[in-house]
Amino acid sequence: MNLEDHGYCIVPTTIPDERLNTLRNTLFDESTAGERCLLDNDVVRKIALELKHELSTQNHLLQNAAAIQAIAFNKTAATNWKVAWHQDLMFPFAAKVSTIDFDLPCIKDGIHYARPPESVLKKLLAVRLHLDDCDETNGPLRVSPGTHHIGIIQTREIPDHLARHGETTCLAKKGDALVMRPLTLHASSQATEPKHRRILHFVYFCGEPIGETWHRAI
Repeated sequence: MNLEDHGYCIVPTTIPDERLNTLRNTLFDESTAGERCLLDNDVVRKIALELKHELSTQNHLLQNAAAIQAIAFNKTAATNWKVAWHQDLMFPFAAKVSTIDFDLPCIKDGIHYARPPESVLKKLLAVRLHLDDCDETNGPLRVSPGTHHIGIIQTREIPDHLARHGETTCLAKKGDALVMRPLTLHASSQATEPKHRRILHFVYFCGEPIGETWHRAI
């Protein structure tokens, strides 16, 4: 699939196995589904920079892109959640937003979040680094190709867009990166055979400075 046309693609990475194993063994707690805002972790920061270099050489990212978010996700028998169809719209900031068109301010785990305007959302790129193989049985991500072109979609409009654009299941091997526009509609089901599905999810901003300060930008 083509990133710009379809809103996602899967890219093999050259992150060494030993680095992937370090992430697997240090970022995840069996009893929780994940952890937000990990860009203060030295290993995570290094991976963010390595991924930026790889993706910029493949023309998915600009050289001056900044990682503004990192989240660890895991799906196990104890944390076998499902996620309804949605777009990723809320992102972390250093303080409560006050600039026009930055909406829905809230606080999660002591950090300020808000919805940036569509012009900013279109310049974000999510990169989901798979730390385990992800097959049909352990709740893979499903995407609706091309929906990132629509803009911000109201919840009531989602069924119509899914009927029009359809959906695709995204399978991946350990070390693969699923690269996706956050405005692409996506969802995931509960695993039918729960096992680790550890993912380190980065978001990069590829644009000029905005009217607010990201919580982190590296």
